[in-house]
Formats: sequence, C-alpha cells, structure tokens
Amino acid sequence: MRGLKFLFILFLFTSFKCLGQAPNIGFEDGTFNHWDCYIGEIDRMGNINVALSGPIDNRHTMIDKSSANVIDPFGRFHILCPNGSKYSIRLGNSDTGRQAERVTYTLTVPKGISYSIILNYAVVLQNPGHAPYEQPRFTAKIYDVTDDKYLSCPAFDFIASSNLPGFKQGPGNVTYKDWTAATINLSGYPGKTVRLEFTTNDCSRGGHFGYAYLDVNENIGSPITGNAYCLGQNTINLTAPYGFAGYSWYSADMSQLVSEGRIFKISPPPPDMTKYSLVVFPYNGLGCVDTLFTTVNKIDHGFKLKVVDTLFGCPGIGADLTAASVTAGSSDSTTFSYYIDSLAVSYLPNPNKVTASGVYYIQGVNTEGCSNILPVRVSVDPPVINVADPQPVYFPGFVDLSTTYKHYPGSTYSYYRDAEATKPVSNFATIIASGTYFIKAVNKTGCDTVVKVNVVIDPPPYTITAPNTFTPNNDGVNDYFNVSVIGYIRFDYLKIYNRYGQIIFSTTSPNGNWDGKINGKQVDVGTYYWVFEATNDYYHSQIIRSGSITLLR
Repeated sequence: MRGLKFLFILFLFTSFKCLGQAPNIGFEDGTFNHWDCYIGEIDRMGNINVALSGPIDNRHTMIDKSSANVIDPFGRFHILCPNGSKYSIRLGNSDTGRQAERVTYTLTVPKGISYSIILNYAVVLQNPGHAPYEQPRFTAKIYDVTDDKYLSCPAFDFIASSNLPGFKQGPGNVTYKDWTAATINLSGYPGKTVRLEFTTNDCSRGGHFGYAYLDVNENIGSPITGNAYCLGQNTINLTAPYGFAGYSWYSADMSQLVSEGRIFKISPPPPDMTKYSLVVFPYNGLGCVDTLFTTVNKIDHGFKLKVVDTLFGCPGIGADLTAASVTAGSSDSTTFSYYIDSLAVSYLPNPNKVTASGVYYIQGVNTEGCSNILPVRVSVDPPVINVADPQPVYFPGFVDLSTTYKHYPGSTYSYYRDAEATKPVSNFATIIASGTYFIKAVNKTGCDTVVKVNVVIDPPPYTITAPNTFTPNNDGVNDYFNVSVIGYIRFDYLKIYNRYGQIIFSTTSPNGNWDGKINGKQVDVGTYYWVFEATNDYYHSQIIRSGSITLLR
C-alpha cells in the first residue's frame, strides 16, 4: 500500500505539473517561443514606446551553457544564471541611442495547486547622473490581465543611481547587481491570466546604456528540493531557491524555528510526511517576503549513488565527469548534476571538460526524488618526470638515458632525438655521442609530456705523426718511413709521390712501411711527398693529412 500511495501522489503531482506547466517559460527550448519580444525607444521626456518585433539580434540575446564561463565585462559576474539552467537571456545591450527593449510572457495560473515562479535577474546600468526620468532603467512587473491591474509585489523599478539597494560600483560610471532571485507567488490567482513584463532602456539623452539578464523557473507544488529520501539514506538536504537575502525554516505550524540558511540539513531524515514551512526574505526593496511549504516523503526502496574516488585528465583536454564510468553502479534512472561545492549551491559549468585539478561533487536524484551527493577528486596533471643531466663521460664510456630520471609505476617512457618525439633513439641505454635527447613519459591515463636531457661525451683524442727525414741504408736506424696513428681512428691508406706527382708507394695497412725503394730498386736521394687518409670512428668523418719527406743515405 505504501508503494501504491506514493505512486498515486506522484501521479497527481505529475498531472498537476503537466496541467500548470507554462511552455518554455524558462527558455528551456533555447528559443523565445511563447515569449513576445518588443523594441522601441525612450523619448526625451522619459516615456517608453515599444512595438512587437520578434527576437532582435543583440537586443533579445539567448545565452546557453557554452557561455557558462563568460563574464559580464562590467559586472564581472557569469552571464549564464548560476541556478543550473541551460539557458538565460540578455535584454538590451551596451550600445547607446535611446534604445528600449521588452519581453513578456502570458500564462493562466493553474487551479488547485500551489504555483509560484522564481525570477532570477542581474542588472547593469550606466549612471550619468541625469534626472531620474532620463536615466537608464530596468523594470519588472506582473500584470493581472483578468482584472486589468498590475500586482504590487513583486515589482522592480531600478533607475541608475549610486544608492540602489544591492548594487555595486563597476568600472567607470557603471553600477550593477549580480544574479538575484525573487519569488512570484501566484497561488492567490488561480484561473487568472497574468503577464510577466520585463523592460530595459538607455538614458533619454541617448548617450548611456542599460541592460539586464533574466532566467525564470516555474515551480509547481514547492520550489524546495531534496524533500524525498530512500531506504537507507542517512541525511537529506532541503534546499531553498537561490538568491534571497535570508531563509528561516519552521515547523509546519510556524511555532518553532528549526534552521536558518538556504540549506536545511536533517540527519537522520524525519518521519514520512513531515511538513516544514520556509520564510524567504528578499534583499531590501527587491521583492516580497514569502512563505513556502514542503512535505518530506520517505520511499520504501533503496537508492544508491556511486562515484569513482579519483578521475584523471590530461592538460588541455580535461576530465569528463559525465562519463558513464564515473557513476557506474548507481541506481537506475538516476539524474546527475555537477557542483563545485558540497551543498550543491554553485554548479559546475562544463562537467564534461574539467580542466583544473580539485574536488568536485556529483549529485544523483532518482525519479522518486531520492538524492545524495558525493565528492570526486579530479587530477589534471601531466606525468611527473624530473630529469637530471648526467655527468660528462669520456669515450668509449657511454650514458644510459633511462638512468637520468625516476621511474613512476604506471608510466611508460621512450626516447627521441627531437622535441616532437618523432625520431626514436634505438640505443638509448648506450649513448656515445654528445647532444640533446628527449624523453617522453606517458601515464596510465594516456597523458604525455616530453622533457629534454643534455648528454656530454668527451671525444677520444688522436694523434697523427710522421718524420720529415729517413735514411734507408740498412743500418737499422730510421730505415723506414711510416705514419704513426694513436687514437680512435681507422687507417685507410698512405701514398708516396715523387716530385712529378707519380705514385711510387701505396698501402692500406697501418703496418705498411716504405723502405725507400720502387720495385725493389732504391730511389734517388731527394724530397718526396706523402698523403695519408683515415676515418674518425667517433665522429664518422674523414681525416686527411699530407707532408714532405726527405730521403737521405
């Protein structure tokens, strides 16, 4: 029976919501469908005249989640409403010229249910110090079409000045108000048709601008969230609408104050069908005190939210909190939301691309309203690799590149001759040539980084010597001519020339010595010329030496 009771309540709630839902009132379609858009101007006397126009580019501007990180240039606040909405709008712009813009939405208040609208708004106005009727302005009004009159509350009329409640001073002569919320409680108007009207205008002299940001949330039943919990859940957080100056939670009969602040944490959860009242207080002069009501429901089956402890991402790419693997094991039909705080106050703009390391929070809510919020640590870092240049060594000593850094488990390393890591080094463990080499580290997430290492190998010295005279007279002293080679070079050939340029001796052996003869016959005393060629096996370069030798007997 408990399950049937809940299903019946859920059916009624869903049915009422369908009956009362105003299509696209919160711009959930990403369009201005069902809204009327106007443009016009303010005349010299401060009278605003607008005509139906349809959405006009840069005067009725749709803002979507792709702009979640975009900051207003004057107010320095996010231009997308921080209430988790996918879309907000900007009414007006920072151009001047006595422009005026308006948007309106007409709806019929549903009967038999508690119906309210949460208006979220932010305002930017230049303050040139004109007369009040000449100043830039933002107005918000609710018009009772059925009874042909405007509602007294809420009604906002922000005229640029230095003492607007809740406004701050921006650059130059700009005054601005960050995102704020106000409740439009229409429960007292069942069956009546009402029209929401929002208007911005420049100054009447044409030289200063005014514009505003808007977002609207429709609430049927109660704008308070978190009022259902499942079997085994130890804590619930009743969460009030964003943007009011104060919140006071009371027992159902208003006899006992039980908490203050936007979040009412209850642990353990109260019994099923416990009722609470919430009084919301707007900022001074910016709306009406209102009382909201909620009933806590216990669901007789379990709810499970699971998230990974740590999620890794690569710099420039980030980590994807929305990936199915992050919340694998959670209850079926769970809807996930992403926040930068544990109270689910500030939503995470781009959870599919988190580029900064830190702790973030995932809230899961199932179809029955059971919820939980859990932290997940995000690490967006390249692999750690600290390279130390090795000490210089003398050839034939060598350097092993894999010993120049600390190895970390889960990372792989490779070695290259270029910073782009396209030319691999095959003999990284026996580097025998000086130069700059590059080590690429790849961690288990697939992130990589490339660092350089400088290697110094002192080359082997070598000497090439030859006498300038020799006496081949068989006395056992200086009877042969040869070139003496010491070092890491390879003998290629030695050639002897006479003064006519004719080769009279040639050898490719380092032991090949000239005895002063040609074909067994002694040559004449005189001067001869030699050319020696070798290969430097360290640098793989050619070495050529030459000189003269005087033969004496």
